[in-house]
Amino acid sequence: MFALMEIRGVGPMTAYKLAQKFHLTNEKIALQRLQQLINAGKLNEIDSFKEKSIARLTKSLKIKNSGKGRILLSEALSIAEDFIGYLKQSPLTISVEPLGSLRRRLPTVGDIDLALNTKHPEESMVYVLSYPLISSVITKGDHVSHVKLKNGFEVDIKLSEPQDWGSLLQHYTGSKMHNIRLRTIAKEKGLSLSEYGIKQKSKLKHFKTEKDFYHFLGMQMIPPEIREDTGEIELAQQNKIPSLVDLKDIKGDLHIHSNFDYPSSHDQGTSPLHDILDKAYQLGYEYLGISDHNPKYFGLSEKETENVLFARKKYLEQNFRAYEKAVKNRGIKLLIGLEVDIRPDGDLALSEKLLNSLDYTIVSIHSAFDNTVEENTERIIAALSHPKALILGHPTGRLINHRESLRADWEKIFEFSAQNHKIIEVNAYPDRLDLPHDLIKIAVSKGVKLIVNTDSHDVDQMEYIKYGVWQARKGYAGKSDVVNTLSWKNLQTMLR
Repeated sequence: MFALMEIRGVGPMTAYKLAQKFHLTNEKIALQRLQQLINAGKLNEIDSFKEKSIARLTKSLKIKNSGKGRILLSEALSIAEDFIGYLKQSPLTISVEPLGSLRRRLPTVGDIDLALNTKHPEESMVYVLSYPLISSVITKGDHVSHVKLKNGFEVDIKLSEPQDWGSLLQHYTGSKMHNIRLRTIAKEKGLSLSEYGIKQKSKLKHFKTEKDFYHFLGMQMIPPEIREDTGEIELAQQNKIPSLVDLKDIKGDLHIHSNFDYPSSHDQGTSPLHDILDKAYQLGYEYLGISDHNPKYFGLSEKETENVLFARKKYLEQNFRAYEKAVKNRGIKLLIGLEVDIRPDGDLALSEKLLNSLDYTIVSIHSAFDNTVEENTERIIAALSHPKALILGHPTGRLINHRESLRADWEKIFEFSAQNHKIIEVNAYPDRLDLPHDLIKIAVSKGVKLIVNTDSHDVDQMEYIKYGVWQARKGYAGKSDVVNTLSWKNLQTMLR
């Protein structure tokens, strides 16, 4: 029963009914058995299961299964960083880097591979295999070992001496298609590539850095995030790789939920404004935007909704003044916005009068994800057409491994956004990372401005900003493409 509840749209009653009816007693194979039952048409035997219900269940199961074997980037990074922290404690370690999809910052990661740079590989491997969180050593070698951790995850550790460090990083970062394209180009020049360097005739040239490796092939250094064979190699050959946005460029976050208690349409934040401002100061921000969800659409009168928003504004302003007084005016600027639902017909879940009381508005879809391409496109453009709608939040609505992106004519939406000065969010929440990087690339090419936000519901989640920056980089976004790299003065101009 509990395994079935991991499927989107399957609650306790449905899960219990399925488990009881079909005698599903082994949770390890429950999803597999359910797929077999669907294929055999057995779900039709339950009266309450109509064709549409079965179709929705089939789709949800497909989404669930598509993530099998791959974990979120944030989960993989947490596991890798613990191991990396241990490896860096050794005086024998020169440097350590993740490899593969983890280093390329893909939204999900299949394998966790680490590279260690050392002049003493034999002694370093002994230290590697002494990591306290290793439960078993699967294979052991002088330069490569494969281990299983106590949490069940497996990790490959590859050791390199300094002279080959650049070659090893390039080779094992990938992607597979990027490396195939590189090898094709190298072959045309009479060269052969490997993790040990570049061979010309019988002579092997070693590379301490990736930059030198790419330069030898007549290219700019290609940032790991964009090594996907989507045109980056051709750009590097022409010295036209853009300068990508960096974490240090970010000067604020405009999608944060506070702990103000009110009848919200969706989940509320958990952290007080004081803690949020402290974190913003630690992150070096100039400004911050609080954008709680709109009050619930049904069950409140216009006057009651107005009272809620007035009380919220008063609460935030009082807390902000008290904070500034306590810390002797740190100078962080506060904007009071709101995340407003886009209703199925494209209307916003807040009246004109109340929208005009906000510093800015994020508009987001939280329902009716299964509309047609045309319906979703019209719905989003209708919402963004409102003068107060500034930012489109988590645009595709995807939840990685749980909900697919909604279908829409994104080129049309991006063209509208560019023409009407609307901003598209790159949501940094690890199970969203929304926009997907292929759509970011299209948006940037059309002159759309982006904003990297965390959608934090807890102060610790403000650290997620790095995931959004990596996602923006994967989509070739530069500093000038991202509005929250602007100073407070320039941001105000943009808001006006």
